[in-house]
Amino acid sequence: MSIRAALIVGTAFFPLDELLDLPQTGLMPHAHQSLVRLGARLPFEEAASELHALLGIQVSDSLVRRQTLQAGARVLVMQTEQASAACALVGEGTEPVACRLAMSGDGAMVPLRGGCWAEVKTVVIAEVLPAHTRHQDATDKRTINHSCFSRLADATTFADLASVEITRRGIERAAAVCAVQDGAEWLQGFVDGHRFDAVRILDFAHAAEYLGRIAEQGELAGQHVPKGWLRAMLHELKHHGPERIMKHMAWWQEHRPLPAVSDAVRYFGKRLPQMQYQEFQTQGWPIGSGMVESANKRVMQARLKRAGMHWEPANVNPLLALRDALCNHRWEEVWDQQHQRQREEHHARRVQRSQRRRAQLEQVLEEQLIEILLLSARGKAKAQQTPHKGRTEGQKRWGRMTFSRKALPNRFAKM
Repeated sequence: MSIRAALIVGTAFFPLDELLDLPQTGLMPHAHQSLVRLGARLPFEEAASELHALLGIQVSDSLVRRQTLQAGARVLVMQTEQASAACALVGEGTEPVACRLAMSGDGAMVPLRGGCWAEVKTVVIAEVLPAHTRHQDATDKRTINHSCFSRLADATTFADLASVEITRRGIERAAAVCAVQDGAEWLQGFVDGHRFDAVRILDFAHAAEYLGRIAEQGELAGQHVPKGWLRAMLHELKHHGPERIMKHMAWWQEHRPLPAVSDAVRYFGKRLPQMQYQEFQTQGWPIGSGMVESANKRVMQARLKRAGMHWEPANVNPLLALRDALCNHRWEEVWDQQHQRQREEHHARRVQRSQRRRAQLEQVLEEQLIEILLLSARGKAKAQQTPHKGRTEGQKRWGRMTFSRKALPNRFAKM
């Protein structure tokens, strides 16, 4: 028997399918899971090729697409239902919670069919390492145990759906939480809804962009920008706070007005409490949102922004649900949940078909019974209305020579 014959079961073994708990795809469970996992990692054509190379199973890229999106859709529905339950059980969870957690949100654009673009929102949650346990290397790693959640949705819907991961990681139960992100308004609303008392930190790289624009526009306008000015400003901001920076930009705005200076003054002025980087570092909080930037690349861009890709909006979230499971190292758990959901849906469909067939059979029997009763009633009515013709019952029993009482005297008289 070939490998393909050993792994693929035909539709003729339907009772055996149910006995062995086989999926409805015709593939054995391991082959089905491998197909979906490859489809979540690679373009569908490459996934089909890899499946043939690894397991010797030859399938079409359309089958990989269909099965991957169907599995992702089940995970999506399941997590949406869990989000409703999580909103009702705020503050409760089963996993142990770290003392200090950090969360960071951001958005990245995904290409859609028709030349459109849409924003995929992502939130990352991580455990903050105490200062004495950090790795003393070039990376100066401050956070560990990252997990992410991504969806193509508006800000309100995303905040509701992210409740699953927020509750699982225990954001509401942690002793202290920081939120490192850029200054987008929807991110502030997200933090308000899940942990309003979080320490809010403006991403240092985002603040540095505004200072970089000042130096760039100053040089383009022919103004004298001292060498090393930007480096000095960033050092001052990072180690001493934004107060002297704001005074310097106010002087620059008065004597060397530039659009970038006005933008920076207006932007920083609204977010000064979020720019106290010297205090944040002393408290051990990260001041950069690199973890969510990395998540954007790993979860969404590595799969959905490859060359030439354009997606139907309905197919983005199912694939993101599978990508979250992969990047969070929770594939087996999520797969078992969606497999159980698939079995329940299959059982429900079977029950519905059985009930539908039973209803149809009962309807047919009822119609036939009514027809029989109507025919019987019509026959009795016709027998009562029509006079009797033909032979009597006695003639039928004894033949045509049956004698009646009137005929007997006449017959004896002739004799």
